[in-house]
Amino acid sequence: MITLFELVMKRALRQRLIMAMVIVFPILLVLIPQPTNVETPTLSYGFFGLVMMFVTFLLAKQVIEDREMRTIVRIASAPIHHRDYLVAHFGAYTLIMIIQVTLFWVLSFIVWDAPWSFFISGYALMLVFAITATGFALFWHSLFKRYTTSVSVFSVVANLMAVLGGMSLPLVLLPDHLRRVAVVLPTYWYAYGLEQATEKTFGMVILSLCILIGFATIFITVGSKRRLA
Repeated sequence: MITLFELVMKRALRQRLIMAMVIVFPILLVLIPQPTNVETPTLSYGFFGLVMMFVTFLLAKQVIEDREMRTIVRIASAPIHHRDYLVAHFGAYTLIMIIQVTLFWVLSFIVWDAPWSFFISGYALMLVFAITATGFALFWHSLFKRYTTSVSVFSVVANLMAVLGGMSLPLVLLPDHLRRVAVVLPTYWYAYGLEQATEKTFGMVILSLCILIGFATIFITVGSKRRLA
């Protein structure tokens, strides 16, 4: 199990573009000017959620590449349980995301002047959303046979989720009928949690965290289904 985890980590670290995204994007997002009429940096925190979705998607492409190259078939015939294969991938990607989240959080804490309560709530929301995004990426790749198809559809779906979910557009600007639709998206509950952290309504922040954990559980459960082709 540990050896498999180390192998997944080595494969991920060899992807220099993705590792650059892990380090560079938190720095760039911290440099985005915040609106002068807001107390907390919810704009950059929202954009960071979209970054997490794309980073986890790129990290998890190893899973679909293993199916394309028939590596998964050889793994299935080896004395390695499919559960261990998925846990190793999920654990490695989650660890990388925790590093990215922590880097962004530390930089934002240094650069921005916001209440302690927002930084604590925001860090918790980012950590849980990183897990949710990782589970979603594994689930998403399980739906496709080819990486090219997966990335083509994901680029559209992820941006729609970001807009409807309030990551790239404040939730207050969404019409009521769109907000009623958006509640089925994990991106909505991430943005909603940030909104409630700004309002210091911590009970709703906890609700958002619980719902995100629920989404993560569903994605991981469905995405863990063994698929050899």
